[in-house]
Amino acid sequence: MGGPRLRAEGLSAIVSPEDLSVVGISEVLEKLPALTRALRALVAGARRERPDAAILIDFPDFHGLLARRLRRLGIPLIYYVSPQVWAWRRGRARTIVRRARRIITLFPFEAEIYRRLGADAVWAGHPLVDDVREGLQRPFPRPPGSRRRLLLLPGSRTAELRRHWPPMSEAAVRLARGLDLELIAIRAAGLPEDLFTGSAEKGITLAVSGMHALLATADLAFVASGTATLEAALCGTPMVVVYRTSRASFAVGRLLVRVPWISLVNIVAGEQVVPELLQQDVNADRLEREGAALLGSPERLRRMRDGLALVSARLGPPGGSERAADAVIEVLDSARSGA
Repeated sequence: MGGPRLRAEGLSAIVSPEDLSVVGISEVLEKLPALTRALRALVAGARRERPDAAILIDFPDFHGLLARRLRRLGIPLIYYVSPQVWAWRRGRARTIVRRARRIITLFPFEAEIYRRLGADAVWAGHPLVDDVREGLQRPFPRPPGSRRRLLLLPGSRTAELRRHWPPMSEAAVRLARGLDLELIAIRAAGLPEDLFTGSAEKGITLAVSGMHALLATADLAFVASGTATLEAALCGTPMVVVYRTSRASFAVGRLLVRVPWISLVNIVAGEQVVPELLQQDVNADRLEREGAALLGSPERLRRMRDGLALVSARLGPPGGSERAADAVIEVLDSARSGA
């Protein structure tokens, strides 16, 4: 199971992950038949091919079911981008330790948690460090004396866009009217332009590339919670993090989550570096107030950038993907030698 970049490298794809991407309880229920078919296909493929190892990347609930079946087949398991046991369902950490030959983590504190439980855990660092470094090599021009720039990142999924775009865009227009801002929204790959309703009329430019260079030149960004918050941190971009999901999904999440924040930036920092607006607080009035307060306070922006620099340092040095690959190869060599 892998996306276009893995397939371009020669992956024999049995399942396409694009068909299985889900957010929230209702989407999981809708896609249960497809998830079940994918699980069966992958197990059948493993039984037929007898691989030296299986690398399970993220997708924790699906891969929890897959891991159980692969372990019965005697296939060594490697977890990469391990489930966020530090945030929720902590008992799962012990289950992962029992199943995994090796666990490769993005954050140093994750490796420490697993090692304390007796796991072979390796901290590789975050691959975003290299992605952002590469993206910043293609600068986005910003003429001297130009207007301040507000960037909108409403999410990479259709459901996120529908929930976040209306309040984000409305707040941005209000701020631009009062503060003379340049407005740019990032349109994630695969999202049709017509979902960004009213962008042209509102004076919002849609960008489909150059996100990191744009982040690095932005004075402020409204960012949907997720990986994009770490990308903004690596670019040193002050931000307001937002997230809105269904009431049912949010209620269940609140029962399970054991950390006080939702954004990865604040979680990695261990403190609130950036403001978070959740659920009913994701509205144009609150976003406008938060944005105006930040843009009107150079001292708050300076403190936020200091916090973002700390987060960036905790993501590790460049070369995370290479270190992860080396950790996988060690397990493969060990499996082949019978160790």
